[in-house]
Amino acid sequence: MLNIKYVFLLMLVFLLTSCDPFSQPESMMDEYLIRLARVLEQGVPVSTLPTLTKLPSKKERTLNIPEIDVNMLEFLSLYGCELQVVVAERNSILGRVMLPINRLRYEIRFIQSAKLCLATIDDSKTADILQKAIAQKITTLPAVFWNAIWSTEEIEQLLTYSKGYVPVDATSTNTIKTGLQDLLELKNQIDNKTFDISLEQLGIIQQQWLYSHVAGKLLKSAQLLTLRLNEATSIIDERLKAKPLCYKQRVTPQAEIVRSFFFNIYIAKVQPYLAKVSQQGESIFPLLNKLAALQGDNVISDEFQRYQQRYLDTQSRFSIWQKLHQAIQLHTKAWQRLLEQCGMRPSAGS
Repeated sequence: MLNIKYVFLLMLVFLLTSCDPFSQPESMMDEYLIRLARVLEQGVPVSTLPTLTKLPSKKERTLNIPEIDVNMLEFLSLYGCELQVVVAERNSILGRVMLPINRLRYEIRFIQSAKLCLATIDDSKTADILQKAIAQKITTLPAVFWNAIWSTEEIEQLLTYSKGYVPVDATSTNTIKTGLQDLLELKNQIDNKTFDISLEQLGIIQQQWLYSHVAGKLLKSAQLLTLRLNEATSIIDERLKAKPLCYKQRVTPQAEIVRSFFFNIYIAKVQPYLAKVSQQGESIFPLLNKLAALQGDNVISDEFQRYQQRYLDTQSRFSIWQKLHQAIQLHTKAWQRLLEQCGMRPSAGS
């Protein structure tokens, strides 16, 4: 019989040789750190990823929408035009527990029906009541639109961290980007008081959010890359404190190993993933941030504002995206300083 210890070693060798550590983001960055430390003869920093702040609770990201006076609603529900049907549906059991997207549909339908109804009214008192109702609905519509985006299960799924990282071989985020652009255009139409619009596309876009999870994956990947790049930079910085890699820029055997590692591992394996995460983040998060800013005269919770500043606003100095950008810059400069000792400094675009 084969020795159990020998069988275990064979299995371990098989696993190590059959798995590509560069096929998954987390193992790729771990492997990068280990190999970098090895070629530079430095220790490997040991740290764990901090916890990302989750999207605030539904309560914290729901805007309060003032209701029309009950007496006014009762009056309108009795008035004989299409508005009567619309108001009756709102007052039904199902109407009182509308999903945010259905509430937006109701508000737009109310405005459309009320305007048609207004054209048929001769009584000035009734017309005045109806005009006030229309004006109030138009005023509160930005908050209703906000809730239709941000107080939904769909946005939770788009921004969830539970689905892991952006895959190394991930495709583009063009579908999500186009959807966000369509939502901004829809809000622009509403702001311009164009109410003859369809919300069918909004439902389709939110269905895509349920299954893509791409925004949450990007945030999780950005955090991983930032931490590991900063650790890798610290490895290079420690090596820079020691004797130069080359004396009078004369290339040594170790320098050749380091240069080979730089091009074959960092440039060929790690940098493409860095570029992918950065580009996809810049593709969709400025659009998400614009949607988050569409609050009208309402003020969202402090908790959501902090979340927006840290995760959605790519220009904020507190943003996870700025931290990633800084980590990439510092890492690039560290490599340049190291390879410059041997006359092998890479360009800024390398």
